[in-house]
Amino acid sequence: MRISYTPEQEELRRELRSYFGKLMTPERQEALSSTSGGEIGTGNVYRDTVSQMGKDGWLTLNWPEEYGGQNRDPMDSLIFTDEAAIAGAPVPFLTINSVAPTIMAFGTEEQKKFYLPKIASGDLHFSIGYSEPGAG
Repeated sequence: MRISYTPEQEELRRELRSYFGKLMTPERQEALSSTSGGEIGTGNVYRDTVSQMGKDGWLTLNWPEEYGGQNRDPMDSLIFTDEAAIAGAPVPFLTINSVAPTIMAFGTEEQKKFYLPKIASGDLHFSIGYSEPGAG
């Protein structure tokens, strides 16, 4: 058995490689490579980069159309993940792949209207902190 990408998936990979090649300029890569105070990158470079991906529609590839997504299949999302990683692009995976789907499934209409557009645009990011008794 030969496993390979479909022609459409190969085209998506080429499109994403080109996109990230333009987005991730040497200056942006340099700014993202430094960290300070727990933040990724200098200034607003992380937020600006993620916001640009949101504006360009890449953060919602496999979201349902009713929430502003493209309703693409999981393989397309994996291709996006691969190409973002190759380019060194920061992607808020927890927010777009865990928090957003949870809001879609269990959130109130008010929560969906408030949070999902902000997540899709790349302007709202979530984090999760864990703690155990006696461990901090």
